[in-house]
Amino acid sequence: MKRYQMIKDEAIKMLEEKSHGFYKREAYAHMFQVETLCVLLARKRNLNQELASIIGLLHDIAIPLTMNSFDHANRSSMIAKEILMSSKQFNEEEINLIVHAISCHSNKSIIEDDYCELIKDADVLSHSLEGQLLKEEENKRLSHIEL
Repeated sequence: MKRYQMIKDEAIKMLEEKSHGFYKREAYAHMFQVETLCVLLARKRNLNQELASIIGLLHDIAIPLTMNSFDHANRSSMIAKEILMSSKQFNEEEINLIVHAISCHSNKSIIEDDYCELIKDADVLSHSLEGQLLKEEENKRLSHIEL
């Protein structure tokens, strides 16, 4: 988990330098809740917990950095790729897996690979725990998630 700690430190540094107020507070709460849920789901699904935690950590990173949620999954995946590549700790396959999962996490109605499903499920669980009004596809997904 040394690699995870490096990525976490970089994400926190970016948030501290470039995010403010409400966006920063909400980012920290959601980021760490989704990260924890990703690890729980990864354990249950026999997926790599380190990669799962990094996906959860970075899945919405663009929102607090730009204070804009438009196309955030795609923008967050690009920021994640930059962070992962600059760390020089991940191979191409790991980077592609993480980046792809982050890029597809907003399409809750489409079933994709294991890590895409992991982040979608963790995100929906987090939204539910936060008391957000869920969309129809999120409610459908929520009813099928097993912890």
